[in-house]
Amino acid sequence: MPRYQYRLHPPVLRALGLKHKVSLGPWFRPAFATLVAMRRVRGTRLDPFGRSEVRRTERALITEYREVVEELLAGLTEGNHDLAVQVAALPDMVRGYEEIKLATVRAYHERLAELRAEFAASSSPTLVR
Repeated sequence: MPRYQYRLHPPVLRALGLKHKVSLGPWFRPAFATLVAMRRVRGTRLDPFGRSEVRRTERALITEYREVVEELLAGLTEGNHDLAVQVAALPDMVRGYEEIKLATVRAYHERLAELRAEFAASSSPTLVR
């Protein structure tokens, strides 16, 4: 019978300073079953992982994206449609896990600020004298 192991690097252990993955054998299956059963608490106040910086950032990004889309719709013209599409597609650049995701969120915010300024300039009426 083949022997297998789960190789994991949980954020909790990473926060405690563990630099490498841990190997967990078949004996860990009940813990996985417990995690599966707890999936209903994800996103609620009872979520044990919901207070991490990454999860708080992810929730904030959802709210921010809705606000940005409302801003785009309010200022949308034929001339700035392509720019609005670029802004709306920006969240696709947010990828990765933990520190990698936080770094891509910083890059996302920088690019978002640039494109929002450009969009605001393109949607405001120009004065002709």
